[in-house]
Amino acid sequence: MPDRVHSAYEAEMYDARTASTDAAKWDHLELAHLMTEAFPWPHVRTHLAMLGLALRLRDRREVTAQVGAVVAVVTSRGGHGARCRASGASRQAQAPSAPGSR
Repeated sequence: MPDRVHSAYEAEMYDARTASTDAAKWDHLELAHLMTEAFPWPHVRTHLAMLGLALRLRDRREVTAQVGAVVAVVTSRGGHGARCRASGASRQAQAPSAPGSR
């Protein structure tokens, strides 16, 4: 991963950990997710962070999506990005939910 991308990725992950709202946490994780699609292990790390947030929020659908995404990244040799976007595993593809529903 190029240094510039790595620095931006680490900043997004830090911001995700320190954000004051769950929606802001998701937003930072989504940006980190997009940055890492070409880099398998940072991509797994991002999905694991998303999984942790989904578990904390008890969002069963998102937990299922993130477990599937982690398995897909770990077991694939590329191409996960398109499947990840198409499957709706990332929140950016989903319609916004009502406040307090996460």
